[in-house]
Amino acid sequence: MKNFFLSLLNFIRYAKLKNKKENYIFYSESKFYREHFADLIDNFIKSQENNIIFVTSDYDDHIYHQKKITSFYIAEGLILHLFFQYLKCKYMIMTLTDLGNHLKKSKNCKNYVYFFHSQSSTHEQYTSEAFINYDIVFTIGNYQKRELIEAEKKFGYPPKKIINTGYFFFDHILKKVNFNKKKNNHILLAPSWNYNKNFFDNYGLEVIKKLIENNFFVTLRPHPEHHKRSKKTLSKIINSLKKNSNFSIDYEYSNLHSLEKSELLITDNSSIDMEYVLIFKRPVIHIDYVKKIHNFSSNKISLDTIENHFKNEFGNKIHINQMNELVSLCNKLVNNQDNIDQKVRSFTDQYFSNLGTSSQFAAKYLLSN
Repeated sequence: MKNFFLSLLNFIRYAKLKNKKENYIFYSESKFYREHFADLIDNFIKSQENNIIFVTSDYDDHIYHQKKITSFYIAEGLILHLFFQYLKCKYMIMTLTDLGNHLKKSKNCKNYVYFFHSQSSTHEQYTSEAFINYDIVFTIGNYQKRELIEAEKKFGYPPKKIINTGYFFFDHILKKVNFNKKKNNHILLAPSWNYNKNFFDNYGLEVIKKLIENNFFVTLRPHPEHHKRSKKTLSKIINSLKKNSNFSIDYEYSNLHSLEKSELLITDNSSIDMEYVLIFKRPVIHIDYVKKIHNFSSNKISLDTIENHFKNEFGNKIHINQMNELVSLCNKLVNNQDNIDQKVRSFTDQYFSNLGTSSQFAAKYLLSN
């Protein structure tokens, strides 16, 4: 009830604003996306643009942002739906997919802008209608642009402006990272979230115990959706391992500290694998369990995914039925780390636009159009 009344008060605050049609509105679901927005918002602030508004459904995120810009807290629910239908703005900037299916578009918003919080390709891990209701999509590189254009042609989706801006989060982390925090035998387990069978729910505890029993320290970084949809699994893991000194759970809004400390990453389908390898140049193990496909028309797109290219180039795959070999593979990788500098440079050059300047490029585009 408290969230409802806080949301209502913030909605009334927003309704009283003047010149709403000239506003640039940023909407974020939660604090877990804070660092994806950070550099883009900072570039808007540096431009001295006055009509910047931040709206979030996470109260902690609201408290953080209100120190810098005009911020509104509107929790998920009825008031958020009313806000989305009522809002007036020049640009609505989000990293929320499936606009128009859950949250409706307002006829008084001139442009809806989507930017990616993951390097994944657009046609497997996202639903078929994830991006069709956006007016502008900021892509990480030309691979996503090609995928979206082919989908528009293949399925008759409305054409949109597709701009290769680069990857805001990647550039942000590169500026903050400390490479000297790595700890020996420290493993980061970062499972993805899936609509159907989940590796985390079915094998997460088993894998963690196996690693701990073999003298590894394990940090679990749940996906944001696990906190909503896998509460029983999280509780089971916590209750089972809460007294074990070789285990921790990362609850921070940023995954940076966990990435910095780990010597090895284990995941199934999370795109954190690319950030980890391309920034830290450390090894990753991919658990082959269930492929993350949320678009059942993906096979109609002729282009291969960046995930497949990455796994072929950098991955160390182990099938779920080979878990008895996991510990030996971990030991092998932490004790024999190859120099992959040249491979990383070649990969980022091929896939990432405006490396190091992505948020500046995007802010300049929005402020000048």
